[in-house]
Amino acid sequence: MIPLSFAQRRLWFLNRLDGPSSTYNAPVVLRLDGVPELPALRAALGDLARRHEVLRTVFPAGPDGEPYQDVVAEPDITLAVRECPAASLEETVAGFGRETFDIGSQLPFRAALFLPEGGPGSVLVLLLHHVATDGWSLRPLLRDLAEAYAARLAGAAPAQEELPVRYTDYSLWQHEVLGDPADPDSLAREQLDHWAAALEGLPPVTPLPADRPRPTEPSHRGGTVTAEVGADAHRGLLGLARETGASLFMVVRAALAAALSAAGAGEDIAIGTPVAGRPEEDLYDLVGFFVNSLALRTDLSGDPTVADLVGRVRGTDLAAYANEELPFDLLVEHLNPDRSLSHHPFFQVMLSMQSADAPASVALGPVEGTVETSDLAAAKFDLTVVCAERQGPAGGPDGLEVGVQYATDLFDEGTARLLLDLYVRALTAFAGRPGARLGELALADEEERAALTARHERLAAAEAERLAAESGAAVASDAEVSLSPLAEILCGLFAEVLGLERVGADDNFFRSGGHSLLAGRLMNRVRATLGREAGIRDLFLAPTPAGLARRMEEQGGGGARPALRPVPAAERPARMPLSYAQRSLWFVGQLEGRSSTYNIPLVRRLDRPLVPDAFAAALADVAERHEVLRTVYPTVAGEPYQEIRPGVRPDLGLVRAGDAAELAAAVDGAAGHVFDLTTEIPFRATLIDCAEDGGQVLVLLVHHIAGDGWSTDRLLADLSEAYEARLAGRDPGWEPLPVQYADYTLWQRDLLGDGAEGLLGTQLAHWKEALDGLPPLIALPTDRPRPAEPTHRGALAPFRLDAETHRALARRALATGTTLFMVVQAALVALLSRHGAGPDVAVGTTVAGRGDDALHRLAGFFVNTLVLRTSTEGDPRFTELLDRVREADLTAFGHQDVPFDRLVEHLNPHRSSAHHPLVQVMLQVHTAGGAAPDTALSGTPVPFGAHTAKTDLTFALTAGRDRSGEPGELTGVLEYATDLFGPDTAALLTERLVATLGAVAADPGQRVEDLVYGDPAGGALGADAAGDLLLDRRLRPVPVGVPGELYERGAAPVPTGRRGVRGTDGVLRVLGDTTVGGYVVEPGRVEAALTAHPAVSEAVTAVRGDRLLAYAVGRPGAATADGPALRSWVAERLPEYLVPASVVVLPALPLTPDGRPDVDALPEPGQEPAAKASSGAAPWEERVGALFSELLDGRAVGPDDNFFRVGGHSLLAVQLVNRVRADLGREITLREVFRHPTVAALAARLAEPAAQTPPKAPALRRRTRGGARVPTA
Repeated sequence: MIPLSFAQRRLWFLNRLDGPSSTYNAPVVLRLDGVPELPALRAALGDLARRHEVLRTVFPAGPDGEPYQDVVAEPDITLAVRECPAASLEETVAGFGRETFDIGSQLPFRAALFLPEGGPGSVLVLLLHHVATDGWSLRPLLRDLAEAYAARLAGAAPAQEELPVRYTDYSLWQHEVLGDPADPDSLAREQLDHWAAALEGLPPVTPLPADRPRPTEPSHRGGTVTAEVGADAHRGLLGLARETGASLFMVVRAALAAALSAAGAGEDIAIGTPVAGRPEEDLYDLVGFFVNSLALRTDLSGDPTVADLVGRVRGTDLAAYANEELPFDLLVEHLNPDRSLSHHPFFQVMLSMQSADAPASVALGPVEGTVETSDLAAAKFDLTVVCAERQGPAGGPDGLEVGVQYATDLFDEGTARLLLDLYVRALTAFAGRPGARLGELALADEEERAALTARHERLAAAEAERLAAESGAAVASDAEVSLSPLAEILCGLFAEVLGLERVGADDNFFRSGGHSLLAGRLMNRVRATLGREAGIRDLFLAPTPAGLARRMEEQGGGGARPALRPVPAAERPARMPLSYAQRSLWFVGQLEGRSSTYNIPLVRRLDRPLVPDAFAAALADVAERHEVLRTVYPTVAGEPYQEIRPGVRPDLGLVRAGDAAELAAAVDGAAGHVFDLTTEIPFRATLIDCAEDGGQVLVLLVHHIAGDGWSTDRLLADLSEAYEARLAGRDPGWEPLPVQYADYTLWQRDLLGDGAEGLLGTQLAHWKEALDGLPPLIALPTDRPRPAEPTHRGALAPFRLDAETHRALARRALATGTTLFMVVQAALVALLSRHGAGPDVAVGTTVAGRGDDALHRLAGFFVNTLVLRTSTEGDPRFTELLDRVREADLTAFGHQDVPFDRLVEHLNPHRSSAHHPLVQVMLQVHTAGGAAPDTALSGTPVPFGAHTAKTDLTFALTAGRDRSGEPGELTGVLEYATDLFGPDTAALLTERLVATLGAVAADPGQRVEDLVYGDPAGGALGADAAGDLLLDRRLRPVPVGVPGELYERGAAPVPTGRRGVRGTDGVLRVLGDTTVGGYVVEPGRVEAALTAHPAVSEAVTAVRGDRLLAYAVGRPGAATADGPALRSWVAERLPEYLVPASVVVLPALPLTPDGRPDVDALPEPGQEPAAKASSGAAPWEERVGALFSELLDGRAVGPDDNFFRVGGHSLLAVQLVNRVRADLGREITLREVFRHPTVAALAARLAEPAAQTPPKAPALRRRTRGGARVPTA
């Protein structure tokens, strides 16, 4: 494949960057006095393309992303013939000139002939893309077209001498001549060294007096102003050139630098200029893109004379021309200046001298015409200055025509006119006063200088504001602990393409060694690895992994987000709603009652004792800074709201501990404080003085409703800063935070929107499909039965992986375009699947939830939970499983805006107070932070209190790094619910996760079912199952904790159809295989719960359809109990999903001939021969049913309808509790709604004696009149 020339490669890159556009079109307009013959013209255009192969070349990208020249042997050059009204001719011609090229697939040459209706002549437009032409090419292009047309008109092919070389020959020759820049003896290296020295320290942007700040993306729209310089000045400039041994170009360039300096551009100014780029005579007659750009630096320091400045320019320019073979694109690639879409690298002002030898006329046979190049008003630079010499009749100098094309993004016409005037004045002064110093020229008058200064000041203020915003974003980004998976994958791809060991989330691609060629390669890697499109333009606008990830996520999620702004107090609602995360936590508080479960304590033995008064003031400062720390959450009509309290000082407790036991008690008491969030702010601290050693322990306590893990560092930093200030007798002097948590709350609702088309509706629709059919509870065998209500007691099991395994896992992530989190997740999914979870595994993880940079410095509860679902169906290899994880995770993280509580409400899975909805296993993988700064709050962590567990299992890993930045030890801890698991099982799970990670690091090709866990005790399983074997599907013994099939021992194992698992205690547990509502039925637990009732002697269960039914026989001589009462008894003792839909009381159980209960003979509820249930609950059923129906928008409900299965959700359950209190005069708890979710069950609960319920709350009624209390009767 033939590479592009360097000049072409730059335009190819810009075409990729901007997409197809007309910016680099080069239309040639021939205004003819007649109409050419169409067959001859079409044939001549084909001849022209065959002669100049660049006109029949397309520039696709190869498999490696590198573009190449694909020369089309028989091109079809389009000639469009269009008739148009004479009045619209110019507009039509201009429109054709703006047609776009996709040079990767379209030829860069087309033509159109316009025939004005009723008018004489015609207009022929030859439209070329700059990748195939330049200014020099115009003469051979028109000459060869005229010769070919004349020949075709005569009925013959053109008899033109073959060109000595073609453009592809030039491309190969150019690469060969330049050589490898890494070779110290190559021409490329030699010229790079020159340019590196010449441009060292050059300001990246010339400070021009623009009317507006530079936009992030230029529109390339331009305008033009023109002026003339007279013949006398022209002769003076030529004289100055002769006296200084310079060219006229050098003189006009020096004058331009002086004019720009007078406009405030400084004393170190770079001006670009084009050079022909045709060093060999064989290239002169070739159409193609040869032109190169030179960056010519001008030193105006020391107030030189005009002649001295021209001398300086002459020296610079001669050195530049001696090194002009180095393509500008290669220069940019190797010197790697700051890259931005907003400005051209190295220079933003272009100057060219227009030659007088461009063809002005053309003859196509007998048809003659004039030639003009169309002005598309596309501004490629901030300013493009063109000087053209005029010649008098005798050939002498007759003046200069000067034009300035300006970018309308930056300049108004008046400013462009002022800059042009300054330039004309400079040219005139240079012509007449070669000995004057620049300062004496006074190019701008006092009024103009003031106007120019004002522009620069406005621009400086805008730039300062932008830098402040970027600085804030950088600080925010530094505070961000967790990267999105997409950002983490991009870090790996950046590093791979740049050839670096690692790239940080905020490392700039171009400042890390990236350039345009590598940018294209990176985008190809992104496409191949992630299957997602990202353009080079995206990389320029967001050149860091974190920034590019955010941009890609925004584009995937429907575009830009609403601005997060502070909402003035007057515009805030009277009752500020809770954020979705807060509302979820508030609901949990309603369900479980007040507790310390959701406290976030920070306990440390301080290196240096604090002064209590100064620390108390610092606490108040931090609470004043973060509104959420001084917010309480009262309710009105059952609805909570945020009440932000001004001037509230957080409590600071001062405690003295005499010994270690007193210290432990004091720490536990402070950390275990139970907040009353309706009246108490969620932020407090305790200082404990230790009598034994004179030390001091700090307990800083925040309730989760006002903070999260990401808030901790921010709070500590602010608190340290405030304490140091108060100790010095001053306030902290903080700049206000950009927004507050209440602003976020309102913004979140605005962001999510409402309706199916909003972001919330779109993402909820995704999740409904993604989680359809997900089992409600992960089917892991447990050591203990799941209780009806979790105690949230937990314990920890630590584990670790060595640095070598960590490095192998990191390499695996890089090689597969995944993240370390995804690799660990895939291993965990494999582990859980093998240990009984089945092939459909959901793991949860937390995300920061701070979707705007302004939030990173804010304390608050932003964290969200994501459900990551993975299938192990088909026994995949680990590499395939990792692919599944990556695809699912990237999609999930792209839909992370939906608050978990809203997701649960929308999906409305089976609700149970016994387990967390949707996910019961959590995974977190964090990167270890650097060393904490030494502050007033520095100290050593102090262990305290009993551990809690919010879910069944939480695996938390921290990826360490060694001093060189390489992966170090990978440490982890498993937080497990002691309700379910013992320490031996927890240790077993961590050991096997470590083993799984080690195995897949060594051999990622092995299948999930082939993962070996050791201890396969497949022999006899004890007296209760004497002779039975526990085997897997391949008849291999299964290890402890892994479910298998039970087989009878024989000549060949005989399957029993039952499954079992052997626990760490050696006991075999037979597993159920029947499900109701997605839950595995545990008949033994239900029957045991029933027979524990004093009125029941026997019980049995049956599954009918999707209903679990229970049958009970009364105990002789005991008081009788009806079905609803027995169901309530079970509901108090078992998880809701194990509570039978109905309990039927029978006089006796039907039996089979061999004396076992005859399940098939059990009657349907309502058909039993026993007496009907007592009617105590009947009146309540009607009233409860009416409440259900009203809250569910009038939906009809029956006695056995489950509130949560017929449309109810957590927030409606809160309303149900309030309505029962208000309408029925009875107190129930939210937990009781979960325990008794059917009409019949809740009615039975309400029918129980009132003495068993808490006293009724006082009714809300009018108690005052005219400000005075109304006396009670």
